[in-house]
Amino acid sequence: MDQVKHSLNTLNHYADAFRNMVNACVRLRGEPVARLKLEKELDWSFLCVAMDILGDASLAIGNVLVFGLDGPTRYNNDGEKYLRLYGLLGATYSQQRAALKLHKLTNCPNVNGLGEKARRLRATILRHQIAAHSLDNLDESGRVTAAFVPVRIELGGFNCTVTQNRGDTFERHDLLEDIREHCDFVVTVLDEVFAKCAGTFFKEDAPRHAEHLRTLQGLRGIRDGDVVMHAGDIRIVVNAVKPKGAGP
Repeated sequence: MDQVKHSLNTLNHYADAFRNMVNACVRLRGEPVARLKLEKELDWSFLCVAMDILGDASLAIGNVLVFGLDGPTRYNNDGEKYLRLYGLLGATYSQQRAALKLHKLTNCPNVNGLGEKARRLRATILRHQIAAHSLDNLDESGRVTAAFVPVRIELGGFNCTVTQNRGDTFERHDLLEDIREHCDFVVTVLDEVFAKCAGTFFKEDAPRHAEHLRTLQGLRGIRDGDVVMHAGDIRIVVNAVKPKGAGP
C-alpha cells in the first residue's frame, strides 16, 4: 500500500508542478498559444482540460486507495463494488489519455512508443475487458476474440478476478499493483513533458529555465523516495537512502 500511495503522490506532485510552470509562463507575457509554443488556439483549451483531468482522476484513484472496492460503507453491497471498479478503471484510463495528450501537444518525442506502453498496462487491459469492450474484445487484427466478466464472489477490497468466455480461463488482478503500474507510467510521461517544456517555455530566459530544472530535480528526488517536509516557509528534504553500490 505504501508504494502505491507514494506513486500516486509523486504523480500529483508532477501534475501540480507542471500546472505551476504553465501558469508562470502565461503570466509572464500572456498569449498562451504563442507563449507555450502550441500549434493552434484550440490546443490551449485541450491543455487546460488535460491538466484538470489529471487532478480529478487522482481524486477518484485516491478514494479507492482509502476505501477499496467496498467503499465507505458497513454494508456488503455488490452494486457499490461494481460502480467503484468501473469508476477506478475509467479514472486510470482518462488520466493516461490526459498525460499522453499533454505529451503530444507539447511536441515531445516517442508519442507512439508511449501509447503502446499505455495499451499494455494491466489497468488498461482490465478496463477494455470489463468496463468498455466486454463482448467485443479485439485482437490486433481487429477480430473479436473473447468475452470477459468479473467474478462477483471474489470482487472486493483490492481484488478482481476476471473470467474469459464464462469460465475458460481466470485471471486475478491485484488492483493495488495495477494502480501503482499506472501511476508510474503517468509519472514517466509527465517527467518527459516537464523536461521538454522547461526548455521550450523559457528558452530565452536562463534564470527561469534553471529554476524549473531545479524543480524537476526535486520531482525526480520525490519519485526516487526523497521525503519533503515544510516548517513554515522552510522546505526540508530528506534524501532517500540508496543501496550500497547504487549510482549517483
